[in-house]
Amino acid sequence: MNTERTKQKETLDSQRLLKYDLVILAGGGGTVSLPGQGERARALAELKGRRLLDYIVEGIRESSRIASVILVTHSAHIKAFRQAAVPGLLLCACDGSMAECAATAIQELQKQPGHKNITKVVTVCDDLPFLTGAALDDFIARAEVADVDAAYAIVRKEACLQEFPTLRRTFFHLKEGDFTGGNVSLVSVTLFPGCIAKMKEVFALRKNPLKLAAWLGPFFILKLLLGRLSLAYVEKRVSALFGYRGCAVITDFACIGTDLDKAEEWVEAEKYL
Repeated sequence: MNTERTKQKETLDSQRLLKYDLVILAGGGGTVSLPGQGERARALAELKGRRLLDYIVEGIRESSRIASVILVTHSAHIKAFRQAAVPGLLLCACDGSMAECAATAIQELQKQPGHKNITKVVTVCDDLPFLTGAALDDFIARAEVADVDAAYAIVRKEACLQEFPTLRRTFFHLKEGDFTGGNVSLVSVTLFPGCIAKMKEVFALRKNPLKLAAWLGPFFILKLLLGRLSLAYVEKRVSALFGYRGCAVITDFACIGTDLDKAEEWVEAEKYL
């Protein structure tokens, strides 16, 4: 028994030592227009006197599992991000989809000394003001255990309502419960560029569960309508469509699934800071 516990401890220790590069996805039309601030890149808009980017970077740097951070944004905003001068933050530009932005950031990372042979990266969106290092560490540990090509966070509805009850989220129902999509993933660099076209389709449907279900096929819709759709079936179907091993990582860290999509959400979000 002691030998087995020692092996488990050694495994956990080795996992704690493994660090990943992280990509902040701030591309596309990610702008917001707020009173007194005008229109600007969403991550550079201020929330309770601080830039949204500062909250995100602070949460990332609390994590024990992140090696370096790169932000990818639209070419129209790259100058503004350079002027933001966040120490240690790499920058690159891409005017394509979210998947294309991720691929561009990975290519830029691979140019950095000692990064040529990276295998996986963590991605986060640019609108997570409540992101914490503890949430990232927990997600990464769970994603590693799954040992898949792509792991995507989903958050229990109960956790969201308990921590951020007045901030609106889009929830979907599975046999295991109700969830919202997270904004964090751990993905293999080998997924790109092969999965870009299909990822564009999924991203376009992400806010409409019924249309997304239709994209996944008639049996998917039937199971959804009958309340018999399971997480295992979703993972199996998505993996088959994309041609890689994927899974959803359930988390109770509501900060991962609490983003700011619309300007009116910013005032409400300030109440939780």
